[in-house]
Amino acid sequence: MFTPAVSPTTHLVGLSNQTLLLIRGPDASKFLQGQVTCDIKELSQQVTRLGAQCNPKGRVLLSFRALQMDSETIALRLPANMMSSALNTLGKYIVFSKAKLHDAHNDFVIMGLFGESAHKVAAVFFDQLPAGDDAWITKDGSYLIQLAPDRFECWIPSSELDTFLAAVGPQTQNATINDWQQLDIAAGIAEVYPETFELFTPQELNYQLVNAINFRKGCYTGQEIVARLHYRGKLKRHMYRCEYKAHELPLPGTPVINSSNGHTMGAVVMATTSNEGKIELLASLFDEALDEAQVESATEKLGRLDLPYAIPTADGTLQ
Repeated sequence: MFTPAVSPTTHLVGLSNQTLLLIRGPDASKFLQGQVTCDIKELSQQVTRLGAQCNPKGRVLLSFRALQMDSETIALRLPANMMSSALNTLGKYIVFSKAKLHDAHNDFVIMGLFGESAHKVAAVFFDQLPAGDDAWITKDGSYLIQLAPDRFECWIPSSELDTFLAAVGPQTQNATINDWQQLDIAAGIAEVYPETFELFTPQELNYQLVNAINFRKGCYTGQEIVARLHYRGKLKRHMYRCEYKAHELPLPGTPVINSSNGHTMGAVVMATTSNEGKIELLASLFDEALDEAQVESATEKLGRLDLPYAIPTADGTLQ
């Protein structure tokens, strides 16, 4: 088979920190629609959606990317260390539905492709590309999801992994999970981990700004609180992308304080080591006194970095 030459700036990373949870059965879509912030009905348009499961107080239990594999199967791609929690929190409600949860960590391998020629490399194996960002295509049980024109998730059946690697491996350079998480942070896309279970509301993670909340879809667990914050409240806390110099990564949930008075003003959502030897992170913070924000135990204040979307603050201005 002829394999087209592509740029070596394309990178491949095995995302062993991610896994798939399948919801299977005739009630799969109906069940999830009543549990999560995104509109599950939109998945039938061959798009994926970011979303969250909340507790009755509107605090996030689980973050995910959802894809409808067929009329009775919806997949949630989520952090691998959240699988046990997901089985528990979703399992409490699914007993009343004609659907079952299936831990698919042995069935699929999650891979990431990124770089200038990522679309060309993806087409080597999948033959075509998704219609746009958040869209997906499938080939022989493998799934290709476009996150950006130069960035893709690949969900590969374990039995097809060798074939996939033989096709795309020679066209790519290896990358790390840290590299991939840098891209998530740059995109302003947050995940919830065991350390931040029930710590944030969806809006405190900017989910309303990345199409992870649908305010018209109807009721779901925690919806009343989430909707009230949207329609009646003035959000005083958002997620910001920042950096600072340090040798040790802060864990998710690490407090962020006001350096001038020591008061807690938020928490770390996720963090990576940047190429410049700094710590780059997403932090959920009160909008006031951002210039004074400092990770607890750090020796310098946080420096603000750009996000690809604007943050509307309580006074109506954009950050």
